Amino acid sequence: MDGNVGGGTQDVDKGKSTRGWRTWSKIEEDALVQCLTDIVNDGWKADNGFRCGFQRELEKGMRKLLVGTDIVANPHINSKIHVWKKEYGALSDLLSKSGIG
Repeated sequence: MDGNVGGGTQDVDKGKSTRGWRTWSKIEEDALVQCLTDIVNDGWKADNGFRCGFQRELEKGMRKLLVGTDIVANPHINSKIHVWKKEYGALSDLLSKSGIG
């Protein structure tokens, strides 16, 4: 896919909401990793995470790398980081078990 919002719509006539699901392309994920690396190198990392305003910096960086992108901090970037954390935690748990890795 090219990274456009798609999937998961429901019937509005029945009172249900519609919701689109963003599918990230490899290029978009690579750009997000590059932007995260850049903001860490620029001093946006704090003791317990990132300083206030880091999401705005991520959006700016994404717009520079991917001209015309519709990716915004909330919900797109926040959701992607949440998914990465969940996947990392699962992988970390597996690798910590004896006999794996």
